Amino acid sequence: MANLSTKLMGLDFRNPIVVASSGLTSSLERLKACEEAGAGAVVLKSIFEEQITAEVDGIVAAGETPYAHAEAADYIRNYGRENAVRRFIELISEAKKELSIPVIASIHCVSAGGWTDFAKRVEQAGADALELNIFVLPSDVERDGRYYEQVYFDVLAAVKQQVTIPVALKIGSRFSSIAHTANALAEGGADALVMFNRFSRFDFDIEEMEMVPASYLSEPSEMLIPLRWIALLSGEISCDFVATTGVHDGKSVVKMLLAGAAAVELCSVLYQHGVTRIGSVLEEISSWMDAHGFASIEEFRGKMSQEESMNPAGYERVQFMKTSEAQS
Repeated sequence: MANLSTKLMGLDFRNPIVVASSGLTSSLERLKACEEAGAGAVVLKSIFEEQITAEVDGIVAAGETPYAHAEAADYIRNYGRENAVRRFIELISEAKKELSIPVIASIHCVSAGGWTDFAKRVEQAGADALELNIFVLPSDVERDGRYYEQVYFDVLAAVKQQVTIPVALKIGSRFSSIAHTANALAEGGADALVMFNRFSRFDFDIEEMEMVPASYLSEPSEMLIPLRWIALLSGEISCDFVATTGVHDGKSVVKMLLAGAAAVELCSVLYQHGVTRIGSVLEEISSWMDAHGFASIEEFRGKMSQEESMNPAGYERVQFMKTSEAQS
């Protein structure tokens, strides 16, 4: 039997399959189902900074009067914030009591505000690691890329001051220089980079003339973007890599491991087929390893990264090239 165990951020995983932050990991019952299906680890459904703020603002607005004291408003804000955070903390504590696999907490960040101090409570509740899900849409024409990138560095620094558990950053691919930013984040203390975040998208209904949500599920072809960047950066940057987006089967997981990923987060395929699909994914990985004579993941992880390649220039080619007269 192939040894599917792997190590991520210093944590031991029984296999590289991680159930991504989603509705699939939003309750203790669902987390147990993920573990029973064979997951190597779980990332809890994110607590959103914007969600906390909205809940608190709603409580304050509901109780406002022309004669309200500032101290009363502050009390209400603190109560609302505490209530939102408490539910998240309780899920971490319950999960750690019931599960034997690593439990990774997740925070969706849009600023480095004072709310990040609750990261310490996440650690105290027993979370094995923390995933920071960061993205700020760079839509302001008056601000350059450095302004938006600084948000990532500020959030990471604020959280690292609060915790000693490993911290992963789930980032998008929209940077002016992914390589430079990824390296700076690793040097700034990121223990792992999760590549890449898949953001919500919208479409237009041209009959009703309104904006509508686009599909929230990934397509298998989307895995080619994180595959390239993990292959390029593996071995060049001093942190671990986790692959996500577009990974729908065991063969795709193998490709990500060959590129240099330490683990792979699954989401869309589990929404489509249920968490029991994890078992067949693991079987595919194991069968491939047996067929190619690999007894453990460490024997082949990173073997197709740019660092290990005999043709490193091919990893950086960005335009189609004419390879024969038939293609002219």
